Amino acid sequence: MLDSATSLSVPRSRQRVVTSVAYWALQLAGWGLYFWAQASGEVIFADVPWSKAATLWGGVCVSGFCANAFAALDHQRGRWLSLPPRALLIRMLIAVALLVFALYLITIVLSLAEYNTSVAPILGAFYRRLPPNGQLINQFVGSLIVTLIWVGLYLGFAVQRHRYDAQVRQAELAQLLHAAELRLLKAQLNPHFLFNALNGVRALIADEPARAQDAVTQLASHAALHFRSSDDELVSLARELEMVNDYLALEGLRLADRLTVVRDIAPEATQVRVPVMLIQTLIENAIKHGVAELKQGGTLRIERMSSTRS
Repeated sequence: MLDSATSLSVPRSRQRVVTSVAYWALQLAGWGLYFWAQASGEVIFADVPWSKAATLWGGVCVSGFCANAFAALDHQRGRWLSLPPRALLIRMLIAVALLVFALYLITIVLSLAEYNTSVAPILGAFYRRLPPNGQLINQFVGSLIVTLIWVGLYLGFAVQRHRYDAQVRQAELAQLLHAAELRLLKAQLNPHFLFNALNGVRALIADEPARAQDAVTQLASHAALHFRSSDDELVSLARELEMVNDYLALEGLRLADRLTVVRDIAPEATQVRVPVMLIQTLIENAIKHGVAELKQGGTLRIERMSSTRS
C-alpha cells in the first residue's frame, strides 16, 4: 500500500518540477522581452542614452519579477485555489491592485531619478500630444496590462498543477480504498476458512486419525503460504493456486468422493498476477453453495484458457 502511494507521488513530484521550471522560464523570458522592448524603444523613439533606459526598465523588470515571485509564494502558502470563489476573487483583486500600484510607483520613481520626470520618456514620446495627467494615466494602464498578463499566466500554471494534484490524490485514495477492501475481505475469509477446516479435522479425528493428520499438514501448509502473501495485494496465479490446492485437499478429506476437481490451466497463465485470495474465494463459494449442498456431490472445474484459445 505504501509502495502504491509512493509510486504515484513520484510522477506528481516530477510534474511539479517540470511545471515550476516552465513557469519561471516563461517569467524570465517575459520580463526579458519586456525589458528589451521598453529599453530599446526608449532609445529609438525618445533618443535617450542606453544606460539610462537600461537602468529605468531594468529596475522596473527586476522589481516586477521580485514582486510577482512574492505574490506567487503567498498564493502557494495560502492555498488560494482551495478557497471559496468569493474569497478567491477578493484576494485576486487585492493582489492585482497591489502589483499594479507597485509597478506603477516604481516606474515613476525610477523615471524621476533618471530623467527628472514622472513619465517614462518612451511613453512621453508616444503620447506627447496628451497632457501630463493623461500620460500618467496611460503609464498606469501599461502597468495594469503587464500585471494582468502575469496573473493570467500564473493562474494558468497554478490551476493546471492544482487539477493534476487533485487527480493524483483521487487515484491514491482509490488505491487505498481498494487495498482496505481487500484487507477487509481477507480478514473475513481467513477466520471462516479456519473454522471450516478445523471442523473438518475434528470430524476425521475419531474415525480416520491418519487422514486427520494429513488434514493438519495441509492446514499448516496453507497457513504458511497465506502468511507469506499476507502483505501482498497481487500474487501470481501459480502462488494463488498453491493455496487453492491446499484448501481443496482439506475439503477433499471432508467431502471425499462427493468432490471432483478438474484443472485445465494454460501454462503461460500461471504468471498472470491476480488479487490475493480471489480464486480461493470463488472456490469456497462454489463448494459451500454448490457441491456441498448436493447429496451426490459435484465437479469443480478450474480453467484458465490461453489467449490463443477462444
